[in-house]
Amino acid sequence: MMRVLRGGAVVVAATLLAGCGLLPFGSSSSSPSPTPTETMPATACPAGDSVTAPDISAFTANGVPVEQVTSPLVVPYNGLEGGTPERPMSMRLEVVTSTSGSPVRFRATGGLLLASLVDDTLGEAEVTVFSEPGVEKCVAAVYLFSTAVGTANVYVEGLNSATAIFPVVTAREAARDIALSLTETSVDAGASVEALLRVTDVFGNPIENASIDLSLPPKGPGRFITGANTFTVLTDPKGRASVEVQTRGGGNLTVSAKGDLAACSPAENQYACLADRPVPGFAEASGEQKARVRVIEPRAEVTEPKPGTAYSTGETFDVLGKATGVREGTTVALIVGDLPLGASTVKADGTFEFRSVVAQRGGTGDLGYVVKVGDLKPLPLDVTVKDFTIVSYKRVDEGLRFRIAAGAWKAGTIIELTRDGTPVSKIEVTSPGAEVILFAPDVPGFYQVQVDTPRGIVYGLEVEPVL
Repeated sequence: MMRVLRGGAVVVAATLLAGCGLLPFGSSSSSPSPTPTETMPATACPAGDSVTAPDISAFTANGVPVEQVTSPLVVPYNGLEGGTPERPMSMRLEVVTSTSGSPVRFRATGGLLLASLVDDTLGEAEVTVFSEPGVEKCVAAVYLFSTAVGTANVYVEGLNSATAIFPVVTAREAARDIALSLTETSVDAGASVEALLRVTDVFGNPIENASIDLSLPPKGPGRFITGANTFTVLTDPKGRASVEVQTRGGGNLTVSAKGDLAACSPAENQYACLADRPVPGFAEASGEQKARVRVIEPRAEVTEPKPGTAYSTGETFDVLGKATGVREGTTVALIVGDLPLGASTVKADGTFEFRSVVAQRGGTGDLGYVVKVGDLKPLPLDVTVKDFTIVSYKRVDEGLRFRIAAGAWKAGTIIELTRDGTPVSKIEVTSPGAEVILFAPDVPGFYQVQVDTPRGIVYGLEVEPVL
């Protein structure tokens, strides 16, 4: 057996090589190197010593001169002796040496080296072996593998040196683990969320062109962009894929992602491989992945005015509200009866508002105000609007006697009677909602009632001419 010296050892993760983990089940070592035969003159492989390095030449990989190698090195997802001659998962690297029993040092970057496929339990970045007789000449050999996609650079040093570069690839069949995430954890109904996927092999390398099936609950609050509840994606060169999910309604929406390729065994889904399959030391595969987003049911409410609030005609008030599950910018309309009073939009924080709305009668009874948020069911405002106006007048001994509908003014409110804009009489409200009586001199003119409020003067509905 070839003697080995190790330096600068790099220990591969226990899941990869512990206990020769990368070796397939029942694997056997390569045939032992032959001893000199009658066809091999002793002068073809003279003895050296364990200190003096030999000359090296004829650097080969799996028997092919390294400068002629076109096959990539495939990460050993099925074991070091897996793969095919065209796509090997390990390579036997060999150089011809001028003497036997002499030290030859192999170093690798982007790859790991083994002196034996059976006796070694650790891949290393540097291995020193001692040359020995081959079939016709002295040789020194090691085995190269890599778990990282890219390039493996190998340096061989005796009295002289040689180098080689090998591309390292993975394969679609190596796909084993799925990572699934959503761009949002909570969205308003009607908004979209992206499902992001990444597929890797057992070593964490991205897998291109992996087919992943996604699904949504048949009765859940969402569909893929196609309108269906299933969708299949193919990963890009970085192992990534994404698809848009459009939400509707409300509730929790679960996105599921799974793959199905047979690599653990002909009838076994490699995404569901158990630990130590197909190679001892491999971690359990990811299996089906799920991610969830909360879809907020669209709804709206009016926060101001409070239910049961009463206003006098002509009085101004604010309408404030809040919507959830509704997109920013959604149109909000304020309507009284069949008359649109104004338009607003839902802000980023979900609020909407109408400022200085003038109270007026309309619609059915006193509940004529309605707020309409997008396509949601209209929200009636529970407010009462009462007439504030001159009901009638007549001449009496004291002059002119006016009956006034006092609207919804609170007790203590001062109502003024004006003639041609000039106050001529006033009265304090003592019983809200009741009529009040005002007297004025019998002088022709245009009579009106008004109340001075913090928002401005509120005038009665009608001007009463007196001739």
